[in-house]
Parts: sequence; structure tokens; C-alpha cells
Amino acid sequence: MIKLSLKLNKTAFELIVEEMKPLSQILYEDLQVDIPIRKCENNIYRNSLAILDNEPVLSSLIPAFKLQGKTITTFNAFMQTAHYRNIRRTYDSLNIEPCPNCYQTTTLIIESLLLKAKTKRLDNKMDDFSKKFLTKALEEDSKKQIDFNSAEKEFSINPCNCLTSQELYTILLKALEDRIKRRVL
Repeated sequence: MIKLSLKLNKTAFELIVEEMKPLSQILYEDLQVDIPIRKCENNIYRNSLAILDNEPVLSSLIPAFKLQGKTITTFNAFMQTAHYRNIRRTYDSLNIEPCPNCYQTTTLIIESLLLKAKTKRLDNKMDDFSKKFLTKALEEDSKKQIDFNSAEKEFSINPCNCLTSQELYTILLKALEDRIKRRVL
């Protein structure tokens, strides 16, 4: 057993749990977070994607001992944010949307990539702020903020093939452009 301190959806918690207990069970059993039931062949299990310190993770694969001091965001909490509304607007404007089976997973992966782009953007401040207002320069700047190899790895967490790679990157770049224009990134 270990004493665990973590933040879930901006609320601090202290728990005593088995050190190998997966995050999915901690969320469902100890913190009463509703986690969707998934079916895989003949097995039924609870699993979901969560954002753990800005990284998307499958909650069933993260043991308790790796959660000490971490910040976890679930999809339900994320839906209450302006960043979720940004991604929702992007889906609507492009008329491209993940299927109901992977909507939560894909949306959280996109958010994770946008958070990384924000960090990269803060690390590499642009000298010419007028680029933000020039469409072509904005598009080029957006592309520089996304690590496409990292994006491909993160998108591979989701086994659903309802969207092509091109559609996923289009959504990602459009959401990033929108955040830059709105000055929230």
C-alpha cells in the first residue's frame, strides 16, 4: 500500500491504494469517476484515456506508484473548458468528427498535442508578432508548433480508423490556428 497525493480535475486528493492498482480502477473505485465500459472480444473492462501531466494515457496501463504528485484530467472535466469548446468548434467548422466510439479518446489526444504546441510556442517565442495576423504565416507557424512524429504516436493510441491521418492533422492544425488567433496559445 502507498499513500498517494494527486490532482484530479483541479481537485487535490490523498489516497491509500495498492501500488500496482491501475489508474482506471482508482478513478472508478476510489474517486467515483464514471468510466465507460469497453468490450474487446469476450472481455468487458473499464478503460479510458486521461491526460496525465499533459500526456494522453490509457488509464488501465498506469499503476498507482506512477501517479504521485501528478495532475489528471478526465474527459468529463475537459468538456467544461474553453479548450474543449475550441476543438468542438473545429469539428463543426470542418464538418469532420470522430465516431462516438473514439470521440473522447481522439479529442483528448488532440488536446494533449495542443498543450505540447503551447509549451513549444512559449519556449520559442516569435520575434515577429505580426505573423499571427497573416494567414499564410499563421499556417506555417502552426505547422512548426506540431511535432508530427509525436502526433502520429499519440494518435496510434486510438485503434479506431474512423478518421484518416489527413483528417486528424487537419483538425489539429485548424484548432491550433484558432487558438493562436484567439490568443489562448
